[in-house]
Amino acid sequence: MNNVQQLYQKIILEHANHPNGFEVLESYTHQVELRNVECGDSFQVFALVEERQIKKISFVGEGCIISKASASMMIDSIQGTQIENVQKQVENFQNMILNKPFDENSLGDLVAFKSLNHFPTRVRCGMLPWHALIQILEEINE
Repeated sequence: MNNVQQLYQKIILEHANHPNGFEVLESYTHQVELRNVECGDSFQVFALVEERQIKKISFVGEGCIISKASASMMIDSIQGTQIENVQKQVENFQNMILNKPFDENSLGDLVAFKSLNHFPTRVRCGMLPWHALIQILEEINE
């Protein structure tokens, strides 16, 4: 394992063991619950959206290291962000996971998940919190 892979592994483990935003928001405008039936991961994502901005976002639930770290890092990457930019971040992350062209510079530490595309069953784990976010974005854009 090279130094970059070791760093990515360390980042993922840190977020899985000490996830950011692991709480139920006191006040929220959107809530989505998703479950990966293949592995049992289950998350609820809460978002407080005001003036087309994600003011606060959090999650609770049970999941593997990949899904929990992905949720934590997703929250870090979009907290306080305008909806239009959140949609770009979702698309960029999804492109990376699916081995499509993406902007590495805008993802920050999320590039730690770049190699997930080599493990199709783990792609679902990494995308689970993002699918919840996609549902929230769809509600906002209705």
